[in-house]
Amino acid sequence: MKKITTTMVLMLSLCLTAPAAGRGEELVAATGEWAPYVSQHLENKGFITQILSDVFKVMGVEARFVFYPWRRCYESVLSHRVWAAFPYSPTEERAKEVMFSDVISYSVTKFFVYDESEIDRYAGPAALKPYTIGGVIGYFYEEDFKRHGLTVDYAARETAAIEKLVKGRTDLLALNELVGWRLIKQRFPERMDRFRVLEPPYSKNDLHLIVSKTYPGGKELLDRFNAALRTVKDNYIYDGILERYLEK
Repeated sequence: MKKITTTMVLMLSLCLTAPAAGRGEELVAATGEWAPYVSQHLENKGFITQILSDVFKVMGVEARFVFYPWRRCYESVLSHRVWAAFPYSPTEERAKEVMFSDVISYSVTKFFVYDESEIDRYAGPAALKPYTIGGVIGYFYEEDFKRHGLTVDYAARETAAIEKLVKGRTDLLALNELVGWRLIKQRFPERMDRFRVLEPPYSKNDLHLIVSKTYPGGKELLDRFNAALRTVKDNYIYDGILERYLEK
């Protein structure tokens, strides 16, 4: 009965909130491979993509999702090739160029180490200076690592970053905890017990959709997006999506 009620509420919200002028309107949003949050290989392209699909329905617009490397996602927003990209965490540099939606979800980033690493705890950026850190191009921590003068070996994708860690080219790898363990299980199932994460976490960040500050009508569209996101959250659609994906 709850599933029926949720669907009925969403359809009612769509009818009440979608302006007639929005019919037939299409918005393109870019994202990258980051399962279980977003992925071309998951049901409905991941749980954040599913949430946004419902948000766009409430807005009364057609949504088209394109998958790019993370750096290209961001550049596509700045060049207006897409309306938005997701999911992104706020940084000072990004805030100069883009607007952030209300919070969609959150990400916990930890440092992964492999085999018998001598590193047993994350003790702050200064303690990382003797090591080579693995990272992924386009991630939020690029600014922070550069500011602290850390040695970083970046990869274009998470899988390549994990392989560098396994081969000993990096000493530790900064990665979202859910994403990291999922990829390790897929790529190195027989070696899972040789990986571990350091405590405390490097960061816990809110995740947002981003829109260029110079996109024509971008602020008004973002306001509509935020209003529709609140509708999805208020009607329990959001919680149901999270439960369905995170239990897998």
